[in-house]
Amino acid sequence: MQVLPLAGSHDRQGFDCGRHELNDWLRQVARQHQDKGLSKTFVAIREDEPPRICAYYALTLAELEIRHLPDAWRKKLPRRIPGVRLGRLAVARQYQGKGLGELLLVDALTRACRIYAEAGGIGLFVDALDEQAASYYRRFGFEAAPDNPLLLFLSAQPAGEGRPKGGPA
Repeated sequence: MQVLPLAGSHDRQGFDCGRHELNDWLRQVARQHQDKGLSKTFVAIREDEPPRICAYYALTLAELEIRHLPDAWRKKLPRRIPGVRLGRLAVARQYQGKGLGELLLVDALTRACRIYAEAGGIGLFVDALDEQAASYYRRFGFEAAPDNPLLLFLSAQPAGEGRPKGGPA
């Protein structure tokens, strides 16, 4: 598998993850948002079938209120904090349960870490669609916002840099 930026040669119409809202977003919104600079979408493709999208995710820059951070992270930070938002992550039905979601999550976090290193930011935020999706992200160390269990956070900071005492590793 390769993870590449979404391009016009990718078959967005043929993608089906089983969730109408995620299929429609890829088909109808992803390219528009990318062309306008609102977000970037990355697709997992097989090298032997490059147009076919096996999975995708979208990233955008975000600024969130500090109240959305877990308690341990709130000390000595400004009221609004920068980060990267993972707005969508979906895997086509035939690839579900095979680790492709993990691969994309690691790719997204790697990109967020590069952004942090170059421009600053506190971490990766995820808007989970439902409790099942939130549970998936919590397995990887994401923490829910105190006021919204579907908004999750994972630090993009290297170990020891700016991490709160007793905070996530």
